[in-house]
Amino acid sequence: MSRASSGWLSGFGAHDWGAQDRAYASLLDALTRDRLEAEVMEREISAPAQQTVTDLKQLEHAQLDEARGELDKFRDALADVHQRAAGNDRAEVPFDSHDPRQDAAADVLIQYLVRPGYAEVRTSEPSAEHYVYFIRVDWPKLRQLADEQGHPLPD
Repeated sequence: MSRASSGWLSGFGAHDWGAQDRAYASLLDALTRDRLEAEVMEREISAPAQQTVTDLKQLEHAQLDEARGELDKFRDALADVHQRAAGNDRAEVPFDSHDPRQDAAADVLIQYLVRPGYAEVRTSEPSAEHYVYFIRVDWPKLRQLADEQGHPLPD
């Protein structure tokens, strides 16, 4: 569901950001819009007569505001999974739910990459209430989306 750059309609693209911040902001913007399109489609299917343009605009603004607030977490989580994958585009990277930083990183990666199909997650439960999320990012697909936005991801 990739799309050409939308001209920074969400406000992510403050032009005074460094190139790396712009790349992550642009990517997060595109991922959020993809996720939003899927959610809108689901809502229209389940309740088409009740959906209004105002409802959809409110949903869009709420999701884009949430994503804007998660840019640092998203960038850090993506950098972490990239580093721990050590250049292996097929690597599964474990995230331990008992480690608050890893749990937060897994959450943001699942929300923005797994849900729209740019990553996969496998979960194990080594003990009660203790989860390990194994996340595999589809790096070629994600890099293609970033390139389409005009801001390639750093290597």
